[in-house]
Amino acid sequence: MACEDFKRTKSPAKMAEKAKKIYEEFIQAEAPKEVNIDHFTKDLTAKRLVEPSPSTFDVAQKRVHALMEKDSLPRFLRSEFYQELVQ
Repeated sequence: MACEDFKRTKSPAKMAEKAKKIYEEFIQAEAPKEVNIDHFTKDLTAKRLVEPSPSTFDVAQKRVHALMEKDSLPRFLRSEFYQELVQ
């Protein structure tokens, strides 16, 4: 959601501010809500922070979506909680 909000930002100054906040909250090592992405993606995203654009976080978003699709969603669908919900 933070990345989608970031993409709608028009002001370059606001975009830089939001990009820094997203990076610090979700991507940098030991971030409070660190997402599980590889070092290549983290490094690429950090380099893109120099000149933020609406596509700054695209690769990271794709990696997170792929991980959710392959791991988190299937585990949730098999979970006892979800099984009880659909019955």
